[in-house]
This record gives sequence, C-alpha cells and structure tokens, in this order.
Amino acid sequence: MNIFIDTADITQISEYRRMGLIAGVTTNPEILGQCAVSRNPLDLIRKVVAAIEGGYVFVQVVSREPERQVEEAKFLSDLGPKIVVKVIMDKSGLQSIPRMVKAGLQVSATAVNSIGRAILAGECGAHYMIPYYGWLEDALEAPTGLIESVAAIYRAQGYQTRMHVYCRRVIDIEKAARAGVWGVLLQPQDLEHFFHHAQTEVAVGGHAAAWRKAYGDTCWLDYRS
Repeated sequence: MNIFIDTADITQISEYRRMGLIAGVTTNPEILGQCAVSRNPLDLIRKVVAAIEGGYVFVQVVSREPERQVEEAKFLSDLGPKIVVKVIMDKSGLQSIPRMVKAGLQVSATAVNSIGRAILAGECGAHYMIPYYGWLEDALEAPTGLIESVAAIYRAQGYQTRMHVYCRRVIDIEKAARAGVWGVLLQPQDLEHFFHHAQTEVAVGGHAAAWRKAYGDTCWLDYRS
C-alpha cells in the first residue's frame, strides 16, 4: 500500500521522502494557496516535483468547464514524469475524465463521497479514485462502510480504477489496508501518528536510562577497538 502526504510544504516532503516513507504527494487548490511561494503556482509545483524526486505528484485542475479541464490537464501533465491530474467527480468531470484518459494522461477522480460517484469514476475510466473518507466519517460521526463497499464493487465489476483513500485516523488506514486499496493519503500531523505510541515511548525511555546509568552517553561505535 502506497502512502502519500497531503501537503505542498517542501521541507516536510523532503524529510519524508528521504526516510523512504512516502510514494508521493497529493495537492489541491487550497493546499497550493496555503503554501504559495509566489504569485505563480507553477513555482511551487516545480519545487514539489523536485522534492519528491521521481515520486507521484497529484495536482487538481481548477477550471469547472470540461473543455478547459482537458486543456489544463494536458498542461499540468508536462510538469513532471509522474503527474496525476485530479478532477472532481461531478457532471463536468464525467465529461472531461474520459477525454483525458483517451489522451494518455494519468487521471484521478477526487471528492468521491458516495457509492454513486465511485461507480462513475470506474465507468469513466479514471486511473485513480480518491474518497474523502476521513472527512466523511468525521462529518457523519458514524461508520459509513464506504471503503469496504467500493472495494467489493470494483472487484465485482472488474474496474481497473485504483482507490486512493484520504484518511484522518489510524483506524481509517486499517480499514483501507484491509480493503486492499492502492494508497492512502494523510496530512502531515496525521502521518506522524505512525511514529508515536505512549507505551513505546515508556519502553524506549527505560532502555536508554539503564544504558546511560551503566555506560554513560555512548553507543556501540564508541567501543570499537
């Protein structure tokens, strides 16, 4: 399962990429606005592409008319070797996505918060589909079963569309992994939950304290002969 970070912060992207943790970056117009480095959004996208060092970069079209969306998608696809164009799965996207796919572009249907939209994403040939699962669960405050249902439908219908789930909690990631999704995307603060657990901190702290008491502030390399 691929892990993506949902940000355009160059420092964070570079850090997680060096760790080998993330397969790529997802962005949207809001993220690009918040992380702007100039009045030209291309300046930021080019920095993101460089920072991810050959990984995927998901970039969303801004236009709302199908014709303009297709033109934007063609332009965006030339900005990097693994650009995936995000398109909102609505009436406009239903018209523009098949044309992008036919043109040989990599396309992701996004903002998919219902079974109906998920089916449309598969029917129109989107390579990827992003359900905003974490936000949906938070808003409804009840399990939706969306990920499990879509995974079952995609298998039954033979759709080649890969599910790429926006998660907010560790339990969301667990559900996505069990459903066999292609990838999950998380905001940086949520990705940090992978690294921390209260009991781990207690155990590691105890190990370190016992070592320091016996051997001081050293490591194994200090005892090489």
